[in-house]
Amino acid sequence: MENTQPLTTEQEKIDFFLLSAHELRTSLSAMKWFFKMLCDGDYGALNEEQRAAMVQAMHANERMVVLLNSTMNAVKNNTVVTYLKLPVRMTLLVAEITKDFTNEATEKHIAISYHQPGSAVTVLGDESRLRIAFHNIIENAIKYSPSQTEIIVTLSTENDTAVLTVQDHGAGIPDDKKEHLFEKFFRAENTSHSGTGLGLYSSKHVIDQHNGTITIESQEHVGTTVTVKLPLMQ
Repeated sequence: MENTQPLTTEQEKIDFFLLSAHELRTSLSAMKWFFKMLCDGDYGALNEEQRAAMVQAMHANERMVVLLNSTMNAVKNNTVVTYLKLPVRMTLLVAEITKDFTNEATEKHIAISYHQPGSAVTVLGDESRLRIAFHNIIENAIKYSPSQTEIIVTLSTENDTAVLTVQDHGAGIPDDKKEHLFEKFFRAENTSHSGTGLGLYSSKHVIDQHNGTITIESQEHVGTTVTVKLPLMQ
């Protein structure tokens, strides 16, 4: 779908996004069944390595549908979303998300590493929505990083708090734009990458709902560090 006219009002942007998101969700749902048919051997037997790759792709597809639905809800902002309050193993969750982005980072010749403590880090919350928030943050780091750089994902604890940092060496954010980072549809002008401007907006909403904080330190042409803090499960 192509839009040749500039979108001048926020409502026009919202309507265009929701229409585009609906079409994308339809395509993702169709892909889900193709992945399942491949995994079930409907098009021939797969070896273990091929099947593992298909299962990983299928799970990533399902998570993308969840992410899309949640983002659409955030944009609509007409309903109250209920958040689960269950134990979430942050160590495993961040490891899974980092693994999901390994191929994408490799294709861009970007090294991505994950550092975690020796013991489990557990918070109380909604795993599917936390996955969305962390997914957005790491995806941004890869999107705005040039090749031959490194992204460092670190999980640690500080008193009664889980601390997740994602550090990149990308374009950085101009000083005069930093106050708008968490606004809906905001995108910095010092990059040519396309996007909706909803990633950080939705991530902050998720973190806020978990009584956590998200902060960003950035220097243009040097890089960006995003820090998320969440209360540990007592």
